[in-house]
Amino acid sequence: MAQVEISDKRSGSTLIEVMAVMLIVSLLAALVVAVAPSTGRGRLRSMTLQTAALLRHERFAALMTGQNRWISLDATARRLVGDGGEAIAIPSDVVLEVVGANELWSGRQTVVRFEPDGASTGAVLTFSWEGARDEIRVGWYDGSVTTDEQ
Repeated sequence: MAQVEISDKRSGSTLIEVMAVMLIVSLLAALVVAVAPSTGRGRLRSMTLQTAALLRHERFAALMTGQNRWISLDATARRLVGDGGEAIAIPSDVVLEVVGANELWSGRQTVVRFEPDGASTGAVLTFSWEGARDEIRVGWYDGSVTTDEQ
């Protein structure tokens, strides 16, 4: 006669225990995604628009005060700094390419200089992150500031 082995009912996991483990794993995964330091497409666009606003502000200040206004790049601190002291931080995972004025101002590389008549030295700032690109163009003739999402 063959013997049949009966298993112990306590040897497996219950459905509730499996679901509890899955819940804990999914909560940890969501926490890691939320805390991971990444710029993201929305944050890149926001930084581009903030930079454009800084450029427009400095152009307006040059027109109103009758004095030159600068925006410069502090490469060590990874930030763009306006003549009025306002600064835009550039995250470490964002690449900034600048075609602009080739002069120093306050120990930093000048990005663009606005003249009292509204003209500027002109500049193109390109922010890129994981294939996403945003571009800001500053017209040399009229100092206009435009953004372009690529």
